[in-house]
Amino acid sequence: MDRRYFMTLLSSGLLVPQVLRGEHHIISMAPLEMEFDLWSLQGQYTTVEDFYVRNHFAAPPRMETPTIKIEGEVEMPRDLAASDLTHLSQRKLGAVLECAGNRVGATGLVSNGAWVGWPLKDVLMLARPTGAAAHLHLFGRDGYKRSIPWERALADGILVTHLNSRPLTLQHGAPWRVVVAGWYGMDSVKWLERMVVATAPLLPEGGTYQQSRATPSGEVARQELPRVQVKSVIIDPQKGAVLRRGKVDVRGLAWTGEGRVESVEVSSNGSVPWQSAMLDPGADLEWVVWKARLELTQPGPVEFVARAKDSKGQVQPAERDQARLDGYTNNWYHRVSCVVV
Repeated sequence: MDRRYFMTLLSSGLLVPQVLRGEHHIISMAPLEMEFDLWSLQGQYTTVEDFYVRNHFAAPPRMETPTIKIEGEVEMPRDLAASDLTHLSQRKLGAVLECAGNRVGATGLVSNGAWVGWPLKDVLMLARPTGAAAHLHLFGRDGYKRSIPWERALADGILVTHLNSRPLTLQHGAPWRVVVAGWYGMDSVKWLERMVVATAPLLPEGGTYQQSRATPSGEVARQELPRVQVKSVIIDPQKGAVLRRGKVDVRGLAWTGEGRVESVEVSSNGSVPWQSAMLDPGADLEWVVWKARLELTQPGPVEFVARAKDSKGQVQPAERDQARLDGYTNNWYHRVSCVVV
């Protein structure tokens, strides 16, 4: 099947499971969950056809005249159509979107996109929120709901209509979705139909995504997930590659949820010595492409490792905290084993 035709069917929601299986990295069909091969990246942004998909429920059917309700702690509850927002200034923003449960590797639930839409703050102000506003509840037409702090919604939220200069496809939330730049994808609700300004978070749904850690006393400590953590991955060479002795180029991507990636270091000896990689210039919240040239002198197994540091001083950890009980914010060193001949 022609790949573009295949992805058109996928974006339209017309694919049947028998067609989809065996194509791309499908984790789940119902709901659809599809990874992006980072090593296939061409350019700065992930193409719409390749952009990862992480649905919680089945994608809802398209609506002829979609609207968004704003209610709760507001002076003027609103039921807004797209025509009610055209007087607002749109925002363009390049930003990585990553699932909180994304693993460490060159194939994953992460992509970099150029988003266009209205600042969520400007949309919410049309309903005149009261001083009691402390949380924003977001409801998608698929049944998914999420609660985020009010300050986060105002500072980082966008009501998105376009991805990479194209209208959103069905699987990416058409006709509009929320994107909360710098935070994990669970906050970026698709197919948005209702926003409730509230004094308290949704429970228990609003607090489902939490880091949990076993304490020395045997109890479980929980806390809210942080911003997207600093992370680097190696996209070339790939695991199991057979390499010749001499100079080899190691390439990868790195990103962070606040500020920008400041440095990436690479090793061909499992960790040390480290060598600084060259970074292509990148904007805040977007990923950067990096490259390092290493010398391979000995035949046999070799393990490439990469670690990143961002402008906020966050450093990628060597391994996962063994006391962690959850499966979120995975950002330890990416290791790729190859063979030198």
